[in-house]
Amino acid sequence: MTLSRVAPSETPDSDNFFQSGFWAAFKESTGSPSMCFSIELNGKTYPFVVLLRQMGVARYAYVPRGPAIPSEPGDHGPTLETLAVLLRPHLPSEVACVRFDTEFASPFTDSSYWTSTGQWKGAPRAEVRELRMNYGTASRNLRKSPIDHFCSDTVFVSLLGSEDEVLGRMRQTTRNGVRRALKSGLDIRARSADWLPTWYELYAATADRKGFYREEFSYFDRLLRFAEEYPSAARPKLWILAAEKDGVPLAGSIVASQGRRGYYLFAGSSLEMRECMPNYGLQWEAMRLLRAASCDYYDLMGVPPNGDPAHAMYGLYTFKTGLGGKIAHFCGCWDYPYEASAYGSLRNAENLRLA
Repeated sequence: MTLSRVAPSETPDSDNFFQSGFWAAFKESTGSPSMCFSIELNGKTYPFVVLLRQMGVARYAYVPRGPAIPSEPGDHGPTLETLAVLLRPHLPSEVACVRFDTEFASPFTDSSYWTSTGQWKGAPRAEVRELRMNYGTASRNLRKSPIDHFCSDTVFVSLLGSEDEVLGRMRQTTRNGVRRALKSGLDIRARSADWLPTWYELYAATADRKGFYREEFSYFDRLLRFAEEYPSAARPKLWILAAEKDGVPLAGSIVASQGRRGYYLFAGSSLEMRECMPNYGLQWEAMRLLRAASCDYYDLMGVPPNGDPAHAMYGLYTFKTGLGGKIAHFCGCWDYPYEASAYGSLRNAENLRLA
């Protein structure tokens, strides 16, 4: 394996939106320093995007949804270790660690990790996970991060086949919701950037209502404009989707495609006219757009780890899993510390934030 620094426009193509040169350049434009690399492995090249972040007095390198390279379960640890060592000479000396926000499949999904009612129990405690991840590494230096930046559980919806086949894979109640939305007189379509202020009102109101963190309007304005102006054939496609009834905005989402993968990035909805099922209509329109853009599958970008009715996000779980996809459980974030004291400061700052 070799690692070479490249410009964002020279970053190898992939289906990974967050490991693209576009994402690196966009994050740089928001004040988050970024670095792009090309990984050469077994005669093929892969992107490797790294962002530099600050937490308290500590600085760390962050690899969003990466690395985007193939790796067998027994090789995950050695792969991350090799990349961490290759990356070190390219980083500022004060960087405490590199944090990989992996898409590696969790190894803790066999039958012993499921309840009799079909609920995934989740991965074991961090110490057990670290023993497994460090198997085969030279330094046994990989540590489970205290937080996962991206949700480590998501749903992938297949967009292959006919529209009837895509609908047929949905739960019956979800299909009914889609059909009801289509018959309710909703105006569901992609809108221009001029609709962004209206969408942002829906998004902000939803985040405030549910207690979620939200970005400022300027973030989305920059994102959409950046996507239009990015000088590369490999730039992603972004859409603002709107669901309205009689001119009243009811729901909206921002959806992206990168290669063969679609992404459900951001969304918001009002509490008005919910009987029209605007969110179901939006998801169906997103799938139709992504299919037209040659996407094979649709990443719903986060779901609770199982269908526990007591979970605060149980409603989100039932909504997303009803769309007919398969749940993926990832390994989550893993740290490779470079300097013990600085890494200790990072962990302390994060633990205080979580307390």
